[in-house]
Amino acid sequence: MPRFALRFPYFILMLCLVVALVGTVTVARMPVDLFPAIDMPVVVVATFYSGMPPQQIEADITDTFERFFTLAANVDHSESRSLTGVSLIKIYFKPGTDPNAALSNVSNLAMADLRRLPPGTLPPVVLGMTASSQPVCLVTLQGQGLDETQLKDLAQFQVRNQISNVQGASVPQPYGGTYRQIQIYVDPLKLEARNLSLTDVVHAVDNSNLILPAGDVRVASKDYNIYANSQFPDAKSMNEMPLKTVGNASVLVGDIGKAVDAGALQYNIVRIDGQRSVYVPVFKQGGGSNTITIVKGIRNAIRHLVDIPSQLKVAVAFDQSVFVKLAIANVSREALIGLVLAGIMVLIFLGSSRATLAVLLPVPLSALVCLLFINYMGGSINTMLLGGLALVFSRLIDNGVIVLENIFRHMEMGKSPQVAADEGGSEVSMAVLAATFTTAIVFFPVASFTGVSKYIFTPLALGVVFSIFASYFIAMTVVPLYCARFIKPHDEGERAEHVNKSLFSKFDRLFNEKFQAMLQWYEGLAKRAMQRPGLTTAAISAGMVILLVVTFPFLGRAYFPRTDPGQFVIYVHMPAGTRLEVSNDYIAKVENIIRSVVKP
Repeated sequence: MPRFALRFPYFILMLCLVVALVGTVTVARMPVDLFPAIDMPVVVVATFYSGMPPQQIEADITDTFERFFTLAANVDHSESRSLTGVSLIKIYFKPGTDPNAALSNVSNLAMADLRRLPPGTLPPVVLGMTASSQPVCLVTLQGQGLDETQLKDLAQFQVRNQISNVQGASVPQPYGGTYRQIQIYVDPLKLEARNLSLTDVVHAVDNSNLILPAGDVRVASKDYNIYANSQFPDAKSMNEMPLKTVGNASVLVGDIGKAVDAGALQYNIVRIDGQRSVYVPVFKQGGGSNTITIVKGIRNAIRHLVDIPSQLKVAVAFDQSVFVKLAIANVSREALIGLVLAGIMVLIFLGSSRATLAVLLPVPLSALVCLLFINYMGGSINTMLLGGLALVFSRLIDNGVIVLENIFRHMEMGKSPQVAADEGGSEVSMAVLAATFTTAIVFFPVASFTGVSKYIFTPLALGVVFSIFASYFIAMTVVPLYCARFIKPHDEGERAEHVNKSLFSKFDRLFNEKFQAMLQWYEGLAKRAMQRPGLTTAAISAGMVILLVVTFPFLGRAYFPRTDPGQFVIYVHMPAGTRLEVSNDYIAKVENIIRSVVKP
């Protein structure tokens, strides 16, 4: 391989330029996410029957669907909840199942089984999701003088429509607030006095608030459609609606109550900074969407909202891209620190700045080759992949250091740079390949992982394996070619000039003296250890076992490594059946406790 590189230098140079250019463009376009995509499809089936108690929901709807959904293919297991008027079923499919096929299969089964449900049951809502589905940001709405109904209205019909145009963003329904709804509040005594019931009021409203086609009329050359519009323009006019007529007198809505422009019954409350508010979650669509780009687009969109009240304040309360960018910055910083330290060590030992550059060159090229392969396989830049690259960065330098050191050894024997690069690289090629395989084989057990662990740790293993094999090929081609063209023989090179002229010579001479003394001490220690191999092996093994036994109880245990995302989440569970108002008061107390501990 070194001989091939020396024979075709321009071919190797062009390959490096292609990797650098295409790799940089690819990295800029790759999807960025917090965790790898977990390909375990989940389908949620929600069925509604207003007012039905949980026991009947479970017996008549949930059980019926669960038995029928067993006909779906590749189902791993299912979970269900039966609430008042709502049946929720989650169907988990086996890893690797096509999510679109799973969603279509369950949808077809749900519609086929609809005829067996109680009359009046609404058609089920079937939604697809994955185990890694989580919002990338939350858009919050607040405003002085705006109630929850108005905030919900603005979030549903103004803000949501404008931010949903961001590329790669999926914006579902807003949370919190109340839907705007005309409510008729009746006085039961007045209703009874006029011999009316709530059903009479409901039927009267349904029959009076209509738009009915009345046909058409042809006048001259025109044909006009005619509509009988009996819808009420506002809530106040509904008070004049007749409920029944006795003789020449009519009973109006205003006689037994009043119509109010209010909101529907509220089942969830969103509190932001102690105030009731509304938020809109933003999810990432499939197809290689970029978390950082989506959040940036959402922030840009909320700065240019139109047709909203001036007092409305729209902001991003939760931003997942902050943690992603922090993880990328941390890995980049650690990689830079590792490269600088490695460069200093090479500079100290070899005394050549050009040799230092030769050792550092394989690291960015190997990382770009790894990311190219990950992108080709449909992966993303995530914390696990970046962790794998950070883990292997120091190992990437080793291959180049071994080749470079052997080439320098041949130069010190008086050989020309070309001959030294050829023979020095060829001599260690098998040794470096064996070391590369030894490192890569450590991650082979990841292939046997199943479930979530497989999707979490596979990118880490691939990042290590791809980059370390790329570093091997670069060390066997680029490093020898670089040495043959840019490294001078020892007696003519810059190292000799440094020894005689530069200030670095004093440190270099002192370091070499101390290093040689350490080598002599180590050589004596190694000789004494080799004289008693059995005792040495037993002592070292026993010491490692004792150290492991002593330190293992102090090691923490967690599925993911400890991180600092700059935020914390508190989950508060109330007893089943607690009223929403009571839960709201309890959360207010929790907020006050948090504010007393965490000062703004």
